[in-house]
Amino acid sequence: MEYDKYDIKSVRRSLKILDLLGSSERMLTINDVCGALDINTNMAFRLLATLVSSGFVIKDRETGNYGISLKVLQLSRNALLSMELRKFSRPYLELLWNQFQKANVNMAVYHSGEILVIDRIEGLSIPRIDFTPGQKFPFHCTAVGKILTSELPEEELDKLIAQKGLKAFTANTITDVKMLKKELAQVRTERLARDRQEHILKDNCNAVPIYNSEGKIVAAISIAAFEHYMPVEELESAVLALHTAANKISSLVGFHDEKYGGF
Repeated sequence: MEYDKYDIKSVRRSLKILDLLGSSERMLTINDVCGALDINTNMAFRLLATLVSSGFVIKDRETGNYGISLKVLQLSRNALLSMELRKFSRPYLELLWNQFQKANVNMAVYHSGEILVIDRIEGLSIPRIDFTPGQKFPFHCTAVGKILTSELPEEELDKLIAQKGLKAFTANTITDVKMLKKELAQVRTERLARDRQEHILKDNCNAVPIYNSEGKIVAAISIAAFEHYMPVEELESAVLALHTAANKISSLVGFHDEKYGGF
């Protein structure tokens, strides 16, 4: 890489520790860090102590284990909040929500194997809560997840499936690899993904892609609602409006495709 000659090993190791802690579902021991970075105990302790003193890592007083701090989460939140895509797409999400106020309107992106929701406008039918960008969704049983993984190379998709698995959230969740790939092929063709109670019971969702100037999917937007607030038929009637909003957002990042220009 261009900047390899400027590499500072201790900084690189510290960043690897943050990556390790950020991807773990539990607090880690010094031995965990030693094994992952192939360093000795003394080096691991010094790096962790530095990260603790700087506020990026916390140490549990009782167990002596280490975890990520809220300072890192704040940095992640700020990064997501500053995304240009979120800024200029917001007016179109609001226009979409004004047409379907019983539903949630979401925008999500794919990053490092995760489906991250970067914006949401909640429907009037549920209690309003503060939304923090960065919420994770399963890739195989949510409409935005299907959109964002529908054009992954097969090798990358297989790796994602191996890493994440196909957990059953409801009886409708697709847990078979062949069935999932068939579903994703249909999503690619239709430029539309559906979740029919696959992630949450009684909750349905439709999603469509956002494209960049190179014609690659960079985000997905969706509308979702519980059946007793918005029947599936009404959700389906919103597909054209969903595509229209996505097309306008895509055009802002340079995408133009006459075939699908009017959706």
